[in-house]
Amino acid sequence: MNIAKVNDGPGKLREFQNFIMDSTRWNDFKFRDDDVVIVAWAKSGTTWLQQIVSQLIFNGAEGLEVWKLSPWYDFRANPPQVFAAAEAQTNRRFIKTHLPADALLMSPKAKYLYIGRDGRDAAWSLFNHFSNLREQILTEVNNVPGRVGRPMERGAPDVHAFYREWLLRDGYPAWPFLRLKLQVQHLTPTGHRMLRWTDEASTSAARNVA
Repeated sequence: MNIAKVNDGPGKLREFQNFIMDSTRWNDFKFRDDDVVIVAWAKSGTTWLQQIVSQLIFNGAEGLEVWKLSPWYDFRANPPQVFAAAEAQTNRRFIKTHLPADALLMSPKAKYLYIGRDGRDAAWSLFNHFSNLREQILTEVNNVPGRVGRPMERGAPDVHAFYREWLLRDGYPAWPFLRLKLQVQHLTPTGHRMLRWTDEASTSAARNVA
């Protein structure tokens, strides 16, 4: 697959489905002129950036239920109510995705914020996340009908073994990380912002989208 083709529209080149994500959820998404799409690999500051954007949109309001206002749209376990609620929002919408670039439906109407993190830091954070994940969550995610590929797994219980496996299997037990990096390097159409992992730079870039 020629990743550079993402720049030609940018266009969606494939569907991406695994134990936790389903790119087809975006296929019927009705974009608006001021939509913001927050894109990131796992454990890379997605929630942090959602909080920043929410504060900019809602003028610093407290007590916002950001997880409801900014749903993970391609999360495989989403009930229909999540999509209906996103469609019903009258405020400026900011939607979250973990999809790789060549599987993400893009629109010239939207602004895209991609946040990246040093893969080594993301891997350590991922280890902590999966090590503390309740067995009930693993079971619920894996039992959602329509799973493609392997089930959701914890990875190695030892942090050193976990990191080695993350490198050798490209992002395991999550999804490919190195491939995503290559895609983002080719993804530079108008309407996108690249955010560095620093408070000052990221807040400034996010403010330019608001």
